[in-house]
Amino acid sequence: AMAAGAEAGAVVVLLDAVPARAETPRAERGLPLLWRAGPRGGSAGGAAASEVAFTASGLKDRPWSPAHVRARVRSDGGFDLDWVTRSRIDGDRWDGEAAAADPLRFRVRVFEGAEVLRTFEVEAQAGLYSAVDAAADFPGGPGPDAVIAISQWGDGYGWGVETRVGLG
Repeated sequence: AMAAGAEAGAVVVLLDAVPARAETPRAERGLPLLWRAGPRGGSAGGAAASEVAFTASGLKDRPWSPAHVRARVRSDGGFDLDWVTRSRIDGDRWDGEAAAADPLRFRVRVFEGAEVLRTFEVEAQAGLYSAVDAAADFPGGPGPDAVIAISQWGDGYGWGVETRVGLG
């Protein structure tokens, strides 16, 4: 007879209220690892143990892409850039402001198609793509393939996912 979805004699694994999280040090990111599990008190190998190959990538530390990216044309031909930072940790708090998980360091890349024309950094949720730089990058003005891409820096990870917005 079945009780609670398992047949009599089925093999089960009992977990306590708080399973341990498998942590991977930053030094092991990108390295092929072999994780083994077996019965408590048993040897690390043998017929009772199982193993799985794993390569840690550290994605939990990757900054989220900025949201609501805007590039507004200025009267001088440059662009005012602004965006909203999204928080990976405690970003949906109802009882107060979210704590920033990553530094306010952003990379702005200017593209024409797949070609990167210019890269610069800002330490705020806004930046200026000057008229002088825009004229140098797009002598005839930005066309349909002109794009601004913004990404945030994450300590211990690097640059996060870019959000792109067209200039043309």
